[in-house]
Amino acid sequence: MPARVLIADNDEHVRGLLASWLEDVGYLCVPTDAGQALSAARERPVDAAVVTVSVPDQGGMFVVRTLRAQAEEVGVVVVSTTPDFDVAVAASRLGAVDCLPWPSSAPTVVDSVRRAVEWRANRQATERSERRLAEEVTAGRRQLLETIGRVEPESVPAVLLAVLEARSPETHDHCTRVSQSAVALAGTCHLPPDQIHAVRRAALLHDIGKIAIPDRLLDETGPLTDGTLRLLRSHVEIGREVLASVPSLEPIAAIVGATHERYDGTGYPVGLRADDIPLPARIISVADAYDAMTSTRRYSDPISHDEANAELVRQGGAQFDPDIVRAWLQLTELRQCS
Repeated sequence: MPARVLIADNDEHVRGLLASWLEDVGYLCVPTDAGQALSAARERPVDAAVVTVSVPDQGGMFVVRTLRAQAEEVGVVVVSTTPDFDVAVAASRLGAVDCLPWPSSAPTVVDSVRRAVEWRANRQATERSERRLAEEVTAGRRQLLETIGRVEPESVPAVLLAVLEARSPETHDHCTRVSQSAVALAGTCHLPPDQIHAVRRAALLHDIGKIAIPDRLLDETGPLTDGTLRLLRSHVEIGREVLASVPSLEPIAAIVGATHERYDGTGYPVGLRADDIPLPARIISVADAYDAMTSTRRYSDPISHDEANAELVRQGGAQFDPDIVRAWLQLTELRQCS
């Protein structure tokens, strides 16, 4: 079926010309003026829209804004009748695929509409993929909760670690190293024995939520969409939920749930900042980042000890508690001297 293209232009001659160019290459056009454009798009969905705009805050731009609000997957091409840079900026902010000057040639218009139609197809494919991933994450979370529900509470940590090792030996080994480093760091920070014990357990289990995440998402080495990034980050909340469901592990659930918060408040999943982040979580965060930077991973090469420490210092006060970073530097210096 040919793609449907809405043409919104108040000049009957211009919209007729645009329609003839696009129909010549097989598109099904719906020409209308700006006043009727939105009702036409509601009446029957379109794949792309060509909208004429003269100024950034009126007329055609209102059509673009409303179209994008009603159906974000519609690929929009803005045709600007005035050489106004603000129109191009406004079109870009609203998510238009292209902004063309008028007059433009037939090949230029056709090429822009082709890109808009392809953009919509790619957007829809991405949304379908994200829906499937979300369903798999939901199923994985449910299965994980059902699994630990069949296990004696005191055996849950061992079972979770065994499942994690079977699923991803690399992640299991990472958690073991992070736990060892976090315990040493907690000692350097003079935490009492009970909190050091909590740090050890929380660090060992800080990535168990990844058991519920599909392998193809965990193994993704390319850029992530906003949707897939949210799904990947959901492992933190899943881990917190799983641990909170076991009364004996509830004290460390909040720690695990805060290991990806940032000292400046821009982390996830809640956006805690500074001392609102549990101290054990701030300690684990530093140990986790150091191990991630210095270990071989599918999507990045390891960096040196000194480079990793320099990055921790650079992020002190932003991602990490600067006092914890200073304690880490003290600890690593002592290790090198021993």
